[in-house]
Amino acid sequence: MAAEARPSQVINAAVMATVSTVLPGFLIGAMSVQVSEEMGVSEGVYGWGLGSFFAAAMVGSIMLGRLAQRIGPLNQMTLALGATIAAQLALAATARSFGAVIAFLMVAGLANAANQTSVNLALAQAQLPRLGLAVSIKQSSQPTATLLAGFAVPSLALTVGWRWAYVAGAVFALMSLVLVRAVIGSSVFQTAARAAEPESSSRDLFGAAAVGAFLAFSAGALVAWGVGSGVDAGLGEGMAGLLLSIGAATGITMRVVSGWLSDTMRIKPFRVGGITALVGSAGMAALALRSPATHVAAMLLSFGCGWIWPVFTNYGIVRANPRAAGTATGVTQMGIYVGVFVGPLVTGWLIEHSGYPAMWLAVAASSVAGAAVSIRIADRF
Repeated sequence: MAAEARPSQVINAAVMATVSTVLPGFLIGAMSVQVSEEMGVSEGVYGWGLGSFFAAAMVGSIMLGRLAQRIGPLNQMTLALGATIAAQLALAATARSFGAVIAFLMVAGLANAANQTSVNLALAQAQLPRLGLAVSIKQSSQPTATLLAGFAVPSLALTVGWRWAYVAGAVFALMSLVLVRAVIGSSVFQTAARAAEPESSSRDLFGAAAVGAFLAFSAGALVAWGVGSGVDAGLGEGMAGLLLSIGAATGITMRVVSGWLSDTMRIKPFRVGGITALVGSAGMAALALRSPATHVAAMLLSFGCGWIWPVFTNYGIVRANPRAAGTATGVTQMGIYVGVFVGPLVTGWLIEHSGYPAMWLAVAASSVAGAAVSIRIADRF
């Protein structure tokens, strides 16, 4: 961190960088109706496109977490943001087949994995006075990206075309890169962090990764199929996209409030995360009911409660592993990427063969399973 950088500047840079690198994966979900229509692919095939972004992140997460410890946050964030800019511009300008879309999304997915671990390391090493709040604001990046992806449907995809959403994403990533270069410094972190190993055992970290896999399976479905499900339930395309943004805004609010409380909360973070995921699973189950009004209410409950858990799980991991947050979260983020990769494939197949109601019930069941594991291992973090 640059010597003159204030905590708020570090957090702002972390948020913008995280939004920038995760946005490509959320855009492909929000614009599923438009992209699949142009490319002529079914929901089952489209699921591979949704999953490719997170599959690449899954494969690279552990390695890139260790790399962040060696080269420092600034260097890795710079590389990650540069890669996502290039991938989004190339996708917008040259992708004429769904295979090409998948290839560029995989590059963007690797960039996201690299950025996530380096941002986590930066926050852990910055000695921020309110780590829980800082992590919660950073974790609000995902619903913020979802909000932007939802707005991209009526503002760009339905007006000038879906490709322009990726051009806008590249511009936003460039702005983030400028801020990161101005705020995050490399020298403060590298010497102290280079040889650090996680304080948590591998067994505990992989247990946390399992929590992330189950819960990310469910959370990913909200982003991947929230718009398509809304249209199927009777909402217009624009309204369904707007609802995704409203749901994401609800998730942002709840994450920040949760982070504000987490620094003084005596309950173990993983236990709180599991309880909120259980509440959110009720909203996911309610999405199986096919009516516009029910869909609206269920989406708000699902986002408001079913998306809070990353605040508590990431806070627990970073707090327990302050010297090696990059390596530790590289393991736990891998679990999240497994869930988000497998999720679109399984849920896309379920939609194609059994419809949206069966898919949402499966999503709710996965959320319940993740909540149960989170509560069980809570005392380890």
